[in-house]
Amino acid sequence: MNFLPDLRSLSPASARMCLAVERFCLRQLTLPRGMRLLLALSGGADSTALACILRILSPRLELELSALTLDHGLRPEAAADAHWTQVFCARLGIPCACRRVDVAGLAARKGWGLEEAGRHARYALLEEQRQARKAHFVVLGHHAGDLSEDVLLRLTRGAGWPALGGMPARDDARRLLRPLLFTQAQALRALLHECAVSWREDASNASPAFMRNRLRHTVLPLLRKENPALDRSMGVLWRLARWDADYWETLLAQALAAHPWHEENQDGLAALLLPRELLAGLHPAARLRLYLKAVHVLLRQNTCQIHERRRGGSQARARTLLELDAALREGRGNTRFQLPGGIEARLKRGAVRFMLTAVGTR
Repeated sequence: MNFLPDLRSLSPASARMCLAVERFCLRQLTLPRGMRLLLALSGGADSTALACILRILSPRLELELSALTLDHGLRPEAAADAHWTQVFCARLGIPCACRRVDVAGLAARKGWGLEEAGRHARYALLEEQRQARKAHFVVLGHHAGDLSEDVLLRLTRGAGWPALGGMPARDDARRLLRPLLFTQAQALRALLHECAVSWREDASNASPAFMRNRLRHTVLPLLRKENPALDRSMGVLWRLARWDADYWETLLAQALAAHPWHEENQDGLAALLLPRELLAGLHPAARLRLYLKAVHVLLRQNTCQIHERRRGGSQARARTLLELDAALREGRGNTRFQLPGGIEARLKRGAVRFMLTAVGTR
């Protein structure tokens, strides 16, 4: 069952948008045809448009689609939104599961904010469902406006380059895709209107309690007034960041091939030793990215990774890594630096050891 028009029946503007998404999938995401994809659907305009676009493109890309919708239990209408999404997916011929999670209870147990707890639960359940459906990726509905918001969030939290360029379109580590990242929100809503598709509005998206909403409703409108092409400019920044990220990864891989770091175990806790020979041959900019790479490797092993995402964590980490490199250049030894995420860096004889601490793995 599928009530949507085919590509040839769409207006020229909507057809061009769908074809642009197709090109993005094939060229930027490098997706082969015949993929099994799990759609993360909320019933909002963006994810609803995502489902429509991929359903329209599914014969051309030979996609096998399924979906998951979540009831976070935070709003009285949440259950109705989840039910609406399941009915909508049935009309598209896309199987859609629904899971309910007690986000407020999770936040209370872990000492997290509601937004943080909701994000953690959402991605965990999406990964569970992806594996259950044997899907290759989870697909998210983030669009060009969301990319602009993400860049500002990262700037506010102290992200460095090239992470400052914004969220990835393809995240192989977490099996995530964002095929709408260069698509304008207005174009998505225009498609929904053309196809006579409604959607559900989440009142929490207007709440000033969340930083993302404050940026969306206050800061970004001012910036777009100064530069109406802001979202496209952010897209250029995103492309530059991807190229630079690839460059640094290539450079660090070459450096590590010549002088590998050493994986260690300190009292049952993971550690990485960056030898003097490795660090001495690198520019300070490369060393900083190597430090960050080591931190990320350890964070993936840390059962308390949530510390790394707390407000101020990125700024504190950046300051500490800069101080660490200054100490290295000045030849200071036997010096320790504490990093967010339960990680300690120790400087000794020109080498640096990054290690998890007992506090970070509670």
